[in-house]
Amino acid sequence: MNKNKDNRLLIRIAHMYYDENKTQQEIADRLGISRPSISRLLQKAREEGIVEIKINYGDSFARLEDALEKTFGIKEVIITPFEEEGEGLKKLLAEATAGFLVRILKDGDIVGVSMGTTLAYIYEYLKNAPRLKVTFVPLIGGVGQTRLDVHSNHIVINLARAFDGEWQLLHAPAIVDSINVKNTILSDKNTRQVMEFAEKSSVALIGIGSPLTSHSTIFQTGYFTEKELEELKNAGAVCDLCSIFLDKNGKLCPVEINQRVISISLEKLDKIPIVIGVAGGRDKQEAILAALKGKHLDVLITDEHTGNFLLSRN
Repeated sequence: MNKNKDNRLLIRIAHMYYDENKTQQEIADRLGISRPSISRLLQKAREEGIVEIKINYGDSFARLEDALEKTFGIKEVIITPFEEEGEGLKKLLAEATAGFLVRILKDGDIVGVSMGTTLAYIYEYLKNAPRLKVTFVPLIGGVGQTRLDVHSNHIVINLARAFDGEWQLLHAPAIVDSINVKNTILSDKNTRQVMEFAEKSSVALIGIGSPLTSHSTIFQTGYFTEKELEELKNAGAVCDLCSIFLDKNGKLCPVEINQRVISISLEKLDKIPIVIGVAGGRDKQEAILAALKGKHLDVLITDEHTGNFLLSRN
């Protein structure tokens, strides 16, 4: 077959497949060629430039998402547009997270939930969520006496109601005064059962904290003493996941506070099949990078500026 005849056949097959929307089997039957040969010839048409496929990305961040997934080796990245720091950005992240939960949750899932202002907005975007046999459970106790809406128990109840699911609650503080107090609280049968149930989560939904910034939840609640904040600073804490404090490489900080946290352990968190980290904005960038370096996330939902920052720092 000479070049012109070869091209004629390739063009004919491409026309039938792409312009006439015929299946490969229909083309094979029409031309008397096997279906595997049609598939091979369509591939050849693309390789020789007879067929050029153009994707109109529009406002999509598909390229950035793909680059981040490959760079950090995680299952999925969802990028939102960047809005001015504050509630607007948190709501964009919450909306994207709501859509992701609707897409992946299925009957029988146990969803462990941390705390935070961004997670508190998610239920607002679940007005038409499907009814599922899912159970939501806190991964961490409560923080302080203010902003109860950002506590894990409150978020758990709202999310469970949105999916018409069930919930369990953890009636315990996030951080206590001593390891002895922690052991006493965990010796309570009900508390221990909730924590053990949380460790069985198939999905974890967590905020990513930047503990030493003025906008962090723990800073705003006044939950830590100046001495404790200084200890975290000296230990190089840049990230917290469920109030477990990590350094810039995502490793546990050698601080006594980490022994007094009533939450899922980092080891148990890492064993949950799908860990979804939700955070964005300039204050959170180093914290998110640390969580990724430590391989603690399977899914990241963040903003465009943070996505570009993460690529530039790897």
